[in-house]
Amino acid sequence: MILPTNNSTINANPVHIKWEELEGATKYRIEIVSPEFTNIQSFPLDSIVSGTNFFFGLDSAQYEIRITAMNAGFSSKPSEIKRFWVGTSQGGSNSVTLLDPTANEYSNVDFTGNFSWSILPNAASYTFELHETSTFAGPNVISPVDQIGITSINAGVNGSDLAEGTYCWGVKAYLNGGGETNFSKRVFYIDKTNPPLAGLSAPANNSAISTGTITFTWTLPADIGTIQSPRTTKIQVAHDTGFTNLVEITPDVFSTQNTKDIELLTPGTYYWRVIVMDEAGNITTPPATNYYTLTLS
Repeated sequence: MILPTNNSTINANPVHIKWEELEGATKYRIEIVSPEFTNIQSFPLDSIVSGTNFFFGLDSAQYEIRITAMNAGFSSKPSEIKRFWVGTSQGGSNSVTLLDPTANEYSNVDFTGNFSWSILPNAASYTFELHETSTFAGPNVISPVDQIGITSINAGVNGSDLAEGTYCWGVKAYLNGGGETNFSKRVFYIDKTNPPLAGLSAPANNSAISTGTITFTWTLPADIGTIQSPRTTKIQVAHDTGFTNLVEITPDVFSTQNTKDIELLTPGTYYWRVIVMDEAGNITTPPATNYYTLTLS
């Protein structure tokens, strides 16, 4: 291996790869991984080429490379592995730490379009991109934004502007003295669809049972939205159909459970319903006529 040299930093793209000719070889296999062969997170190049020069474009990151000589019937041992960096110095951070929105966050129309990230030492400026995709390869929602020294941005969009779907945002830094980091990327989701009503199971409507500990159960039908946020539920039991005089239930919180034991010791007529909320913050409260009646004696 001639280029890249071991532990070198390369600030030019495409990267020049050069090696000595090996007698008897008719082709060569080039393997480049990131960050290293013992911890492969990406495999940007695995190609068979002829000649002893090759150029290949690489994002800013840490890499390792090895080359194997080949002919019609045989392969050499792989060359010694060489480590190198593109656009970022050895031992330095090669990525921007993203803060908000968090990874795989669900939002709805209340999403404000604010994005933020941590200061990267030696960064002169940053580029922000927002894509309508889960892979950072789809169309830009807005044109890429370049800014100097500022680690947050209001992208000029909010949940009302964005269609329900999957989005990926990313930031890369341009370093003082040259070079740039790779893009740090995160996926988040816009879910604008209220979850469907819960199906009330037991006690059945117009049940007449004895006072005591009663087990309430319900089901969740299939979500009809494009993005299907995880859902939680909360039961309400009341003395009136307007659900203004509620029975105190502890804990009075949304939960992933679809069953609840409630102690009711006073005879009378009760009404119960279930409120559904998804992780994006969309809430479905049953309409005034959607509840079950329960009579205790």
